[in-house]
Amino acid sequence: MPIEQQRLKATTASHALLAAGHSVHLDPTLNMLTTPDGDREAALHYLTQLAERASAAKTSTAVAEVLTEIAAPVHGLLPLTREVILRAWIAASDLQSTASGEEPEPIAQLGSTATSLNEAARVIRHARNHAAHPPQPPTTAPAPGRAQPPASRRR
Repeated sequence: MPIEQQRLKATTASHALLAAGHSVHLDPTLNMLTTPDGDREAALHYLTQLAERASAAKTSTAVAEVLTEIAAPVHGLLPLTREVILRAWIAASDLQSTASGEEPEPIAQLGSTATSLNEAARVIRHARNHAAHPPQPPTTAPAPGRAQPPASRRR
């Protein structure tokens, strides 16, 4: 059976089971309602939305929320990207070292790139914290000559 027919039948069957109240997990490669490259498309869509949110931000809190998405320590975009680069660096280093006995410069630079991303995330978190707590306008002091006497002098 051609793959498109398999996907159509699997999608139809899963929706029928869902409608009947059953719990169903359909492999994304068989789901006609998703694209084969859906994860990449979703990531691009997410980044586009973040850029739009940043452009449309009307408050410092809205800016801080976008910066949090980028630099949150565990699930932020930069820390996750750093993790991908570190793993690629380790894998490439292992492969290159095995093949030639030493790590070529472009591969070695991946390690410093990961460090740079870590520093960038720290700077962004600092900016986020600043945006989340904007400076408050100074409180005005009472006008001269209108100061209240201390409580001990009042009767």
